[in-house]
Amino acid sequence: MTQASTHHSTRPNVLLILADDLGQGDVSCFNSDAGWKTPHMDRLAEQGMRFFDSHATCALCTPSRYGLLTGRYNWRSRLKRLVLPGDSESLIEKDRLTLAQFLSDRGYTTAVVGKWHLGLDWQLLEQGDDLERYGLSAQDHPIPESRFGRAGNFAADQQWEVEGADIDYTKPIKFGPNQLGFDYSFITAASHDQPPFVYIENGQAQGIPTKFGGDQWVLDRASSAQWDQIQKGPMTDDFDVTQLPQDFQDKALEVLEGMLAGEDPWFLYIPSHLVHGPIVPGASWQGRSGLGPYGDFVLQFDEYVGQLIDAVDRAGQTDNTLVIVTSDNGVSPVAGLEDLAAKGHDPSNGWRGAKADIWEGGHREPLIVRWPEVVEANTTSDHLISHSDVFATLAEVLGEEVPETAAEDSVSQLPVLQGSSEPAREDVVASSGGGGLAIRKGDWKLECVIDGDGFSSLMAQPAGEEPTRYRPAQLYNLADDPGEQDNLFEEHPAKVTELTQLLSEHIRRGRSTPGQPQPNDAGTPKNRWMQIAWMEDADSVIAECRADLP
Repeated sequence: MTQASTHHSTRPNVLLILADDLGQGDVSCFNSDAGWKTPHMDRLAEQGMRFFDSHATCALCTPSRYGLLTGRYNWRSRLKRLVLPGDSESLIEKDRLTLAQFLSDRGYTTAVVGKWHLGLDWQLLEQGDDLERYGLSAQDHPIPESRFGRAGNFAADQQWEVEGADIDYTKPIKFGPNQLGFDYSFITAASHDQPPFVYIENGQAQGIPTKFGGDQWVLDRASSAQWDQIQKGPMTDDFDVTQLPQDFQDKALEVLEGMLAGEDPWFLYIPSHLVHGPIVPGASWQGRSGLGPYGDFVLQFDEYVGQLIDAVDRAGQTDNTLVIVTSDNGVSPVAGLEDLAAKGHDPSNGWRGAKADIWEGGHREPLIVRWPEVVEANTTSDHLISHSDVFATLAEVLGEEVPETAAEDSVSQLPVLQGSSEPAREDVVASSGGGGLAIRKGDWKLECVIDGDGFSSLMAQPAGEEPTRYRPAQLYNLADDPGEQDNLFEEHPAKVTELTQLLSEHIRRGRSTPGQPQPNDAGTPKNRWMQIAWMEDADSVIAECRADLP
């Protein structure tokens, strides 16, 4: 590979498109055996660089989005497992520097259009849950003493089925994207199958929920049984989940056009709702893949990417715009994995597992980067990269230092984008849906959980067994065994020790990059971090966690 130019725009525009539950094998430029073609992402790859060893910080969406926007491993936050409900308060700490704030402070116009799913500080009704308004009885739905995502409780052990019934939708959100560096935000609180079902613009609900819509109190996300259904919850009269993808694409294009017409450099973050369940492809995409609704939904996302890229190109801003397209985690079982396999399509691209799993299929993501001023066209990289690296990479692009208290797990990948043959990072940590940790270094991967720790194991888990599940238990050589079938844990004790010690050091220091140690955050309110109970000094590490967050 020839060395690309080191000269670039001092402040390039940044278009960051994040798919939801898109597997690496769903993008045909990563998977020559894919059951469909993704022409727009393929074209983008021809104009830029594909990363084949790219990882979300977690195999689930709330935590992986935290890692992307903060440059900090999600498991250091208060959320140690699972994802937030839509009525949760903000997970991102009030004093934490985000990628958006970092760029805003340096003259960027910033916006987010899409699925937020990082919690919002809603204003609540004085009288508490208004069950009567939604036709619910207090007898059928007794309110628990503590609720997941409220009053600092991110322990994920008290998830009430009634979500969003105590929110005052007439009042603006006190803390959300607009307080974390985004000049403009148009979002849903969580996935499009999660309540509350209302669009939110600049912290204000666009309409007042009047009914309790949806199909199920608790959705089956471990299979395709409810692929087109949504949770029950507060819903505005005009909410239509089948129209939501197009509504958000229209808004994304509108916001992008405004940014392209402006004078300032811009950062547009588009966390797409596609291709998360419910799988509701628009009419013009239905049947297009030939492999069912999931394939059609992937092609709809691909076309949306194409429309956004075309807008940048039409405006003559191709060369000075850094485009990033990736996914928050691996394919969801909602997609119907057995049916897709029977038709010859593997969304995980040969890697074991899917969304929520500690195995590669849970967190190894497609990643395409286009930036003609720096990135040589039609190139590939096998260097290790994490979503957390976006922060430090952009900081180096701007020639700026990252503060000691920010982006503790972010490594600049700018040399790799410029064609360096040397990797930028030596190791990477990822987490599972249950919060189990894995560390990769070279070809070796150590997993500190006894199974995949994904949907099936989480649902089958007997009470009280959890802490014993979380310990170094699986060791794989991915060069020899990409399918993670041959557990070498007993055969290579020295390698287990090496990786265990490295991971332990990353945990203890509160960072995996050079710099002053930083505090991890407690799994409040119980200060519980059972996933590191295997560490000899786990009690002292947990005791040093920051509990009283601003």
